[in-house]
Amino acid sequence: MYSIKAVAQATGLTVETLRAWERRYGIVAPNRDASGRRVYRPEDVLRLRRLREATERGHSIGRLAGLSDDGLAALLNESTDRRTRATTNAFVERILESAQRFRSAECEQSLTLAIAMLPPPQLVSDVLQPLLREVGERWHRGEFAISQERLVSTIVRRHVGLMLDTYDRNARRAPIVFATLPGERHELGLLASAMMCASRGFKTHYLGPDLPPAEIARFAREVNAAAVALSVVLQDRAADAPAQLGELVSHLPAETAVWLGGSAARDLPREQLPARCVVLADGAELEQRLEMLPA
Repeated sequence: MYSIKAVAQATGLTVETLRAWERRYGIVAPNRDASGRRVYRPEDVLRLRRLREATERGHSIGRLAGLSDDGLAALLNESTDRRTRATTNAFVERILESAQRFRSAECEQSLTLAIAMLPPPQLVSDVLQPLLREVGERWHRGEFAISQERLVSTIVRRHVGLMLDTYDRNARRAPIVFATLPGERHELGLLASAMMCASRGFKTHYLGPDLPPAEIARFAREVNAAAVALSVVLQDRAADAPAQLGELVSHLPAETAVWLGGSAARDLPREQLPARCVVLADGAELEQRLEMLPA
């Protein structure tokens, strides 16, 4: 729970604006502590950050107040600069075209150019995620051979790993552990998220795929991790995730957050997940969660 002063610092809104928005529009409903002071949940902070961003883009708070969290996120995504998207889509198309012709050097050249031109969050959301998704879909449709899929994934893994190592050398903020649960072998999205967190100064411990929950928790305790980030991509492994997460949480300190990402994470039954586990909608929410971690 966060005080109104902490929320103001985290969102960029003034205390007066927060009180006025609550009074006029009921945009969030804070609780009260034993002294009667307002206290806010992390979800309230995320919503308020999005509301501030939307108002800065010209939308009225009166219109925004009635939107759900998903509706607000969709509105912000629709407002993204189309020219920027066109540029990033060009990177994806060039890499796919090069892979189609088995031109590994051209794939690598296009990816390194994207790395040089784009900040890490945009690189992940606008290039790496759509690229890996399209490669996987082409492989499933029979349009890409296994060798072409491996060509792209190997280049992505190598360059993102190099970026992660470079950023991590100077990282001084709270430690975060990245891993996947048993049976989950897809790791490139997780690796990209780890790199993005390292670029923001967080000490990143990347353990990779297919680890027992107790081992992940043991490592997190040893490094005093502020959060454990897990990727769930395979639908056929999702059924085992609630029990595995329960085991993980039982071995973690109470203050360690557990974040879930990946395409299958969104379909996990929320009522079966431990209360501490949070499913992140996208990279923007990951960034917002980072800002709420203790120093």
